[in-house]
Amino acid sequence: MKVEILVFDGCPNAEGTERLVRDTVNKLNVLADIEVVKVVDNDDAAAKRFLGSPSIRINGKDIEVEEDDTTQYSMRCRVYWRGNQQSGLPSKELLTSALQEAAGPPWTASL
Repeated sequence: MKVEILVFDGCPNAEGTERLVRDTVNKLNVLADIEVVKVVDNDDAAAKRFLGSPSIRINGKDIEVEEDDTTQYSMRCRVYWRGNQQSGLPSKELLTSALQEAAGPPWTASL
């Protein structure tokens, strides 16, 4: 599978997100090509359908948001909801679920 981590330079959550992705992929024991994709400006954000930094896509699909024609693409920090709290990083559970769905059966996990 292909996992993209979309970020802009200076994103305070880029490193933590990359570490979370790599650790989770390893723990799930799934084969993944992980790529960090830099977004440089608003035109690039629109072209890459960028929902904010950091964003994670698995096989081209965002791990959290269903995109549609009204989705706004721009250079901004991304916020993920964890229950009733906001975070600059996605939860491990959200990422795990998205990876498992993309991997399909059978997959092995040692969480």
